[in-house]
Amino acid sequence: MQYNEAETKTILDEGMITRSLIETEVSMKKCQLYNEMATDPAVKSFFKDQAKGLENVMGFFKNGISDLK
Repeated sequence: MQYNEAETKTILDEGMITRSLIETEVSMKKCQLYNEMATDPAVKSFFKDQAKGLENVMGFFKNGISDLK
């Protein structure tokens, strides 16, 4: 099966965004886990903020995928 240049670009873009989405989700879950494990309030706050920021990044990637389709 042959794809034209635009189709190939869309497939590759979707793959890169999907990979980034998966990596970001893993990082977010790690931050949530570290937040639960931490005892120092400053450390807990740091990881909670990081997880929230990564959640926003995931939303950005999800919008990127929906824009490709």
